[in-house]
Amino acid sequence: MTELSEIKPLGIASAWRKRKAIVKDINENVMVRSMDEALEYNARLDVKNTNNVIRDNAYLGVGRQRQVEATALALDGKPWLRTLAESTAYRLFADKLDFFWHQQFRIRFPEHPNGLHMMNMANVAVHMAYAFLLGWEREATYQGYLTHAALNRNYYLIQPYEDEHRRGQAFMLRLFADWRGDVSHNWPPYAYDEPIYNGLLERWRDPDPQVLVPWLIAACDRHTHQANRETSKTFYDFSDITLIRTPIEILMLFRLRKIIGLPNPVLDHPLMEAPFDQLPDVQPRYQPDEFMQGTLARARQDWPNFDQVVSLENLMAS
Repeated sequence: MTELSEIKPLGIASAWRKRKAIVKDINENVMVRSMDEALEYNARLDVKNTNNVIRDNAYLGVGRQRQVEATALALDGKPWLRTLAESTAYRLFADKLDFFWHQQFRIRFPEHPNGLHMMNMANVAVHMAYAFLLGWEREATYQGYLTHAALNRNYYLIQPYEDEHRRGQAFMLRLFADWRGDVSHNWPPYAYDEPIYNGLLERWRDPDPQVLVPWLIAACDRHTHQANRETSKTFYDFSDITLIRTPIEILMLFRLRKIIGLPNPVLDHPLMEAPFDQLPDVQPRYQPDEFMQGTLARARQDWPNFDQVVSLENLMAS
């Protein structure tokens, strides 16, 4: 059992970026993306795509743009959840397309025995956590299994997985696995060397929310220290501008406690300022729009096994 005495007090990082500075940065530098690639794919105008590769870049790009915009709205005290919902729906959809193509690539191109390794574990885990934040239990659960299937089938980008040591993202996936109880991954040692996360995993089901408070405060402090600017050799879990002030790992834990019927504590910490001081109500699901419907229609026509490959049953079998 991990004890609090094993945790070195961190306090709030002195260089942690202010909300107004983040909002200003986003508003001045947000990259506008388009759905042109999806339109081209859906209309079969991509004549050079002779292998019928499923295109997901438009969904990732526009999803990223909406994610950044949602972050600025949240930090500026404006309605943000609908924008977050659109962003999350697009990114979950892109991950499903990406997973299918990784599996299909190994069949289509057997001369490449190692297959593709292009799924970013850290990003896919964050997409899952945002689905939990929104209260999309079904979608978040699917994403959790998809992420583990991608990991266990070795679809992940090597550098983010082996070199960048994203302990926060590994914690969220370990938390998911603990909640479900029927999925796991053999993580590298770095995923187990953060006592704050080990302590939370041991206690997150405790009926008394106050038991979690010192551990969660320590996790909040750690978040501020992991919200730093990266270099080519130094990496941080929450350096992305959408995560600097968003306690995504804390809110995912809160959602899981709520799902299993346990109360959550109130945390007095700057990271947990509104609108992150409490879980939002369960948000309406984003219904597939004409872009997503068109992409699915072509994918299913080109690849009759699409739905079977990306089915929950197939993911759970990994």
